[in-house]
Amino acid sequence: MSLDYDKYYQQLLITLSACQEAAATEIESVEACFKCSLDYWGKIQKHIRKQEFASVADEIHFFKNIKPRFAAYIEYYTCRYHALLFMPADDKLELARFWKWEMRKTEKFFESNEDFCRYMQEDASEKDEEFFLRSSNNGVQVMHGRIHDVDPRTATPGDYLVTMIGAYKMYQTYIREEMSKLGGYFFLTK
Repeated sequence: MSLDYDKYYQQLLITLSACQEAAATEIESVEACFKCSLDYWGKIQKHIRKQEFASVADEIHFFKNIKPRFAAYIEYYTCRYHALLFMPADDKLELARFWKWEMRKTEKFFESNEDFCRYMQEDASEKDEEFFLRSSNNGVQVMHGRIHDVDPRTATPGDYLVTMIGAYKMYQTYIREEMSKLGGYFFLTK
């Protein structure tokens, strides 16, 4: 039995929205959304472990397009949680500097992975077998220290980067929202 990933993804989005509305504090919201994201990915992981892909094209599509949509939320909420734990309180100038630092961190990721990001943006496919097949792992585990990627049967060399592209794009939007709340303080940090 094949999962309807689009339907499952829509369910994830609805559940995330419900988690955000039900939480009393931002940290409770982030924790609930992280757990929800991890749960949805865990169910998909379990399915992937049990059933082989029908074709190489299906496997590539899954690791290039499907998994990163789910895993990006895990990484995004990890970033948000980190920010909530470490952002300065009661000092707008330091808070502005913190958000600038967080934005720079995401920008460095995109700069360091410029070729891969361009590959994805251009919807290229000539290196898909290298990036998005589990057999490309060559026995090397590609976990990147992420809790949701501890099983090489559900990870490829490139899906982590696609995941982080999605996570950092969401995080950049969040950072911009937080910076806009600070008004002119952001510009003092330049």
